[in-house]
Amino acid sequence: KDNTEFTEGNVDLTVRLCDMIIKTGRKIPLIVSSSIQAGLVNPYGESKLGAELAVEALAEKTGNPVVIYRLPGVFGKWCLPNYNSVVATFCHNIANDLPIQINDAAASLNLVYIDDVVSEFVLMLSAVPAGLTRGEVAPVYGISLGKLASQIQAFKNCRESRVCERVG
Repeated sequence: KDNTEFTEGNVDLTVRLCDMIIKTGRKIPLIVSSSIQAGLVNPYGESKLGAELAVEALAEKTGNPVVIYRLPGVFGKWCLPNYNSVVATFCHNIANDLPIQINDAAASLNLVYIDDVVSEFVLMLSAVPAGLTRGEVAPVYGISLGKLASQIQAFKNCRESRVCERVG
């Protein structure tokens, strides 16, 4: 509702977390779920970049193990419509006969599946190297915004057409 929520929830919380880690005097592995938005100039992206800078400083100052993941769009269970996933938003809106907004149907979108994100995080926790590491989640799925909307609409239409769309 207010852009200051991005700063409070991303930067301020991360700074407090880093301060608490320093106070323990221990090396506590930290995985940061950032966003590709951190490379853009907007309130959300700037807050994600601010959080990254805070954990980078922690790693440099203390050698604490830190892994930053700049995630593209995430899809799958636990994603919320109108909050953290364009896929969840399109699914919710199309299933409920609500409009979706597409400003550029040809816009390219990179997505990762939540189970792949969790698997990568668990794997990384088994051996987080000291200092700063940048992690990546694979596979990354590419699709245009228009094709994504069309595919989700086709899933909805299969109830009437009795033809199941190809999945996988």
